[in-house]
Amino acid sequence: MTKKLVQILFFVFPLLVLSNFSIGSAEKNYTERVFISGYGQIIVVDPSVPKIAESIEVKGPVRDMSFTEDGKTGLFLANDRKSLYVVDTVQNKIIDEINLQARTDKGLLDRRVWGSTISPDGKKAYAFVTQGEKRRNSFKVHPSKILEIDLGSKEELRSVEAPYGTHVLQFKQDDASKIFVWGYDLFELDLKDMKLKLKQGIKNPENKENGAGNYLMLFPRGENGINSIPLIKEYPDGRVTEGIMWMNRQSGKIKTLEYDREPIGMFSAVIDKNEQYAYTTLNKWYKVDIKSQKIVKESAPPNGSLYGVNLSADEEKLYYSGAGNEFIIANKDLEVEKHLVLPTDTLDLKVIKIKQ
Repeated sequence: MTKKLVQILFFVFPLLVLSNFSIGSAEKNYTERVFISGYGQIIVVDPSVPKIAESIEVKGPVRDMSFTEDGKTGLFLANDRKSLYVVDTVQNKIIDEINLQARTDKGLLDRRVWGSTISPDGKKAYAFVTQGEKRRNSFKVHPSKILEIDLGSKEELRSVEAPYGTHVLQFKQDDASKIFVWGYDLFELDLKDMKLKLKQGIKNPENKENGAGNYLMLFPRGENGINSIPLIKEYPDGRVTEGIMWMNRQSGKIKTLEYDREPIGMFSAVIDKNEQYAYTTLNKWYKVDIKSQKIVKESAPPNGSLYGVNLSADEEKLYYSGAGNEFIIANKDLEVEKHLVLPTDTLDLKVIKIKQ
C-alpha cells in the first residue's frame, strides 16, 4: 500500500507543480498600472504598494486617457485641449506631442478636443474637435468634426462631421473598424467608409415615454469590456430618477437600472465584468446589486468628494481618485484599506494591464 501511494505521488506531484506554475504564469503576464489625470502631469501609480511609479510632465490639466490593446502606448489629452500626447507606458516617457491647431489661408484654425482615442494597434488617433477660424477682425465657426490622424506622420487622413456635444470616443471591443461616439445620444462611426450613424437615443429616445437620459461622460470606463455611467432620467410626467447606464463594448448592447433613492448626483460608475455589482462615487459611495437594482452598501469618501471609481485589474479591489490629491484603495464593502497622497489635484483614473 505504501509503495503504491509513493508511486501515485511520484506521478501526480509533478503535474500539480506544473499546474500551479501555469496558473501563476498566467496571472503574471501583465503589469497593472493606474494612470491618473493630474494638473501638468500624468501620474502613474503602482497599486501593489501603492506608490507613485512616475510623474510625466505635460502642459496643463490632463483630460482624455486611452490605451492600445497591449497597454504599452497611451494617448493623453492636455494643453488646454489642444494637444494629444503619445506616451510609452512601459518606460513612462512621452513619444510625441500632436498639436491640432492649424492654419488656413485667412487665419488660425483654433481647435479644441472634446473626446479622443488611440487605435488598438497604436497607429492612429481619433479626435472630436470643435473649431473656428480666427481672422484679423472676425471669428468664423467651422463644423465640429472627428479627425483621423496618422501617429507616425501626424497627418490628418480623413474627417467626418459629428454632433456638437460629443465627449467620448471608444473602440468597439475586438473590432478596430468601429468607434462608439458618446454625446447627447450614442452614435457609431464605421471607419471603413468614415460614416457616422445613430445607434441609440439617450437624451432623445425614440419613445419619449422611456424618459430622457442625461449623463456626465467625463469618466468613461471600459477596461473590463463594460462602459458604465451614472444616469439621470426625466419622464414626461415630471418624475426624475437616478441610476446607471452601461454598455457591453463587444455587443454594443445598452442596459440601465434606476435605484430606489432620491437623486443626489454621481460622477462616475464602474460595473464588474460579470454584471453583478456596480459602484458609484461623488459625495457618497454606493454599492448596487444589479439584479435587484438596490443599493446594498453606502459609505462616504474619507476626505470629501471623489470623482472617479474603478476596479483593480483582478476586480478584487476598488480604486478611487479625482478631485483632490489622493488615490484610495478600498475593499468591495467600501472600506478604505490604503491611501496615497498625490502631487496634484486630479480628475480621473484608468486601470491598465500592460502586457509583458
